[in-house]
Amino acid sequence: MEETLLLSLLTIVQCLGVVFGLVKWEYQVVPIKTAIHTDHFKTDSKPTIDDVQNDLNEMGREGWELVGIQDISLADGRRFTVAYLKKQAK
Repeated sequence: MEETLLLSLLTIVQCLGVVFGLVKWEYQVVPIKTAIHTDHFKTDSKPTIDDVQNDLNEMGREGWELVGIQDISLADGRRFTVAYLKKQAK
């Protein structure tokens, strides 16, 4: 019961900090390197994305939160994905 009340109070304090501009954020824009491939010998296989989850988990352990992604297509046909991350500034 006390833990629940404490967590509720901490959540309220955090929300008030955001509302009144007391929380400062820093941002990072990161290109996501993906290797999407299928096994041409298996018709029922689905594409896989190598290492993206591991990279995002590592950044999460460093305090970064993924807040958005964007797929970008260049005029020459190249495509890539950019991740937008934020964490509370110290």
